Amino acid sequence: MEIIGKVAAINTSDGLSNLSIVDQEGTLWNIKAPLDKIFYIGHVYIFTVKKNIGERVSYLVEGVQSVEELPIKESDQLLRRFFPKSPYTLEESMDMVYSVIEGIGNVVIQGITKSLLDTYQKQFFLYPAASRMHHTYVGGLAYHTIGMIKLAKAFLENYPYLNADYLYSGIILHDLGKTKELTGIEATEYTLDGQLLGHLVIGALEIGKTAEILGYGTTKEVQMLQHMLISHHGQPQFGAAKRPMTPEAVALWYIDTIDSKFRVLGEELDKTQSNHFTESIGVLDKVKIYKG
Repeated sequence: MEIIGKVAAINTSDGLSNLSIVDQEGTLWNIKAPLDKIFYIGHVYIFTVKKNIGERVSYLVEGVQSVEELPIKESDQLLRRFFPKSPYTLEESMDMVYSVIEGIGNVVIQGITKSLLDTYQKQFFLYPAASRMHHTYVGGLAYHTIGMIKLAKAFLENYPYLNADYLYSGIILHDLGKTKELTGIEATEYTLDGQLLGHLVIGALEIGKTAEILGYGTTKEVQMLQHMLISHHGQPQFGAAKRPMTPEAVALWYIDTIDSKFRVLGEELDKTQSNHFTESIGVLDKVKIYKG
């Protein structure tokens, strides 16, 4: 039989790993597996098992597959059963982001952007945007990106001196490094690269590598995009390697700040009764906001 569930606890006895597994209905299963099979608390697995009758009913593992090993659509469907999720479906998110890339006119900018998104497609459309603070759910990274794209349209209308190709590419790529900075949606942690380099630098390096592969390594577009990524946190105290020094880099910084803070504010307001204050909000310097 097959059991799909999230690992709630692990202990060992009788030379086996004892896994407490919670399925999507909240049913608790006791599953035993060989010690040489590695499992992680908070991760979802598909278990093929057979019943083991002893002092208590448990199940012996005959086969196991991590949700992360599945194709993107199947992985998305299963993860959404066990974790909070973006309000957009996977298909909606992919259509919106790729349609923006198709509209980029500069061949170099479009080529780099599409190549990187194709390379990290699964992680980009499934990962959260952070381990905490904002967009911490399945598809959160893509949802954050789409929110920024919508804001960018108004910026471009109001400030026509902004270059749309740079701004849209910068938005799509600005957090791409999080696909290497974070471990995924399940029990999200920071990788070694994430801790030592951070997603701003990781993303800029990925642009450089991709540009070399595509034959764009010495172009101005590469330099401008890399600058946008390493500066998009605005200030050194917030992780920026450089302060924004192009119009599009400045716009990217502010758009990123607006979407990350206002999305969290909206989520906190949803949990708050009218005529009450929210809990203190970390991304707003721990201020409490009144809901009238």
